[in-house]
Amino acid sequence: MTFKEIYLIGEGRVAKECLKIATCFFKKEIVFISQKDKSKLDIFFTKMQNCFIISVNNFYIFKRECVESNFIINYHNSLLPKYRGRNAHIWAIWEDEIATGITWHKVDHNIDTGDIILQKEIKINKSFTAIKLLQMQQNLAINSFKECLENIKNSSPQKNTVSVCEVGGGIYTKNQLPNNAILNISWDISTIERFLRALDNGNLTPKTKIKINDKIYDISFYEIDHLEINLILSNNIKIIIPKR
Repeated sequence: MTFKEIYLIGEGRVAKECLKIATCFFKKEIVFISQKDKSKLDIFFTKMQNCFIISVNNFYIFKRECVESNFIINYHNSLLPKYRGRNAHIWAIWEDEIATGITWHKVDHNIDTGDIILQKEIKINKSFTAIKLLQMQQNLAINSFKECLENIKNSSPQKNTVSVCEVGGGIYTKNQLPNNAILNISWDISTIERFLRALDNGNLTPKTKIKINDKIYDISFYEIDHLEINLILSNNIKIIIPKR
């Protein structure tokens, strides 16, 4: 691979670890780009040509001029083409998938539709919460990144020889969450459990809510055991849902 410059744009632990891996792999300085000033990114990227850009936990959408003039790869936390866009780990649990994973793919003109470079699978355990699955995906992304770079090095990126990720599987925005993040108490037990686990995403998404007598309350805490589901609401009301 011969590129004028190599850049990494993203945030968080995965971006930082991938920056270290890329620096060792290419044996040269990788320029880290912060997403904080997004108003300047369009101008910055439009001027680039023949550069390698690594996108990791990055929410900036590259413009056509940049995509056509550079080689850009992206990390996505699903087995594409399923669950394109945001919160893929949440949707995988909510849709009761038996497996998900991660994808390293080439960036094209659409969102999460570029050629697949590498995929790794994770079996979904019925006890997984969204935050636990996300952490597993992040670890897998870091551990597979060198292999991703090797795959690119051993192929011909300009000819896109890797298998194509077909458009499909649905695309989700940041604000889309299962049932608008509102628990329906009339659901069966397995659906309630799955919903709570899917929305258990730390501070990354809004709190799960429940509607009672036309009022909506945050669910401050939940606990699932073999006998019942316990909910503590923001008004300190406790709800016990027995497992029949």
